Amino acid sequence: MTAVWRLERNVTDFNFLVSRPESIGTLPRRDGTSLIATWKPKEVWYHPLYFKKSKGKANFPTWSADTVCDAAAKDIIYELVKDCVEFLALSSPRIPETEYFALNCVKVLDCLDMERSEFTRFENTGGISGIPKYEFKADCIGGIPVFKLPILNRVRTFVTNEFKQLVEDNNLTGLLFHKVWEG
Repeated sequence: MTAVWRLERNVTDFNFLVSRPESIGTLPRRDGTSLIATWKPKEVWYHPLYFKKSKGKANFPTWSADTVCDAAAKDIIYELVKDCVEFLALSSPRIPETEYFALNCVKVLDCLDMERSEFTRFENTGGISGIPKYEFKADCIGGIPVFKLPILNRVRTFVTNEFKQLVEDNNLTGLLFHKVWEG
């Protein structure tokens, strides 16, 4: 049985990374476009005013709207996601004990069953504002562990059981998984 999970960052229990204001909106595109050839590392750090020792540092810390992982998490997930995700190096000279990478999902699957899914729409444009009920074409997902959908590709990243299980089995921190479909 295949399950699909919406990937979220845990902003409550862990400290988050900050960067210079010009780096906000960090990844110029989040639509599955490759960025590796033109990527210039952005500097990130834990700001002393916001850092709480009681929270600690996550393997997947929050940085703006982007998913980030540390070197330990990258080593663990790399083989599984290498065809779906680019690891974009971040500069972290203020945190010399580890390296960080922005994750750019480059796998976009047109796997949403538009007839069976349910949508909410913006009143003024009629465009899709949300999907309260997801229905996927199971045969379309195959063995892809991380992907985006064409209609939500700037906003949401989805993962399958294999990715979720790998993260949980290795006690990697900083991510939340919200099941959106099972079939």
